[in-house]
Amino acid sequence: MSRTSAAGTGAVRKPFLELAGATVLEQALRPFAAAKCVFEIVIVGAKGDLARLAEIASGSGAAARFAGCVEGGAERTDSVRCGVRAVAADAEVILVHDVARPLVRVERIDAAARVAHRDGAALLAVPVRDTIKAAPDGRRVEQTLDRSRLFAAQTPQAFEARRFREILERAEQDGFAPTDDSALWERYVGPVTIVPDDPDNIKLTTPADLALATAILRARAEDPQ
Repeated sequence: MSRTSAAGTGAVRKPFLELAGATVLEQALRPFAAAKCVFEIVIVGAKGDLARLAEIASGSGAAARFAGCVEGGAERTDSVRCGVRAVAADAEVILVHDVARPLVRVERIDAAARVAHRDGAALLAVPVRDTIKAAPDGRRVEQTLDRSRLFAAQTPQAFEARRFREILERAEQDGFAPTDDSALWERYVGPVTIVPDDPDNIKLTTPADLALATAILRARAEDPQ
């Protein structure tokens, strides 16, 4: 499952930006089309984008696994809930992925699904490289966090389907809407297993990110390993 968001890189919405000769959406779909664990893809987007999202997905290499587009909600968790409700009832594992991370590798997708099938939940993450300071008032540092225990969460994040459906409904009743999907599992079930990811699975937020993503794809094409 993929979700879309408003572009931070100009007037064109993020899924439709050009990245290395294709749209960001097409680039994001490619590894999921190649992943052994993926049987269907549901795209969540803004109402006005659904027709174009469907057109791109239907004409992409992921067409055989594309199950449709659904309208998202006001918050991330609302959008994820809409997408999950559209997923086939017999799904064993649900992966939630941001279209803004089009560089995820196929093997990481399959690894996340395997770990979630075994442990219940998994997320791709990388160790934090920078020293992290806590400044509760936004001005003065009060604490330096131990970065050896800190990880930057990425996507996809994977969950055992039945329990994930249940906690999404509980979160709606509780009014709990975190910005990270694994936070739902942490609150209602327990720990989430980390699957080590690649630092180059970057999130497209600024024009500079788009340029970096283009360079990464070019480098991968020159050296597939």
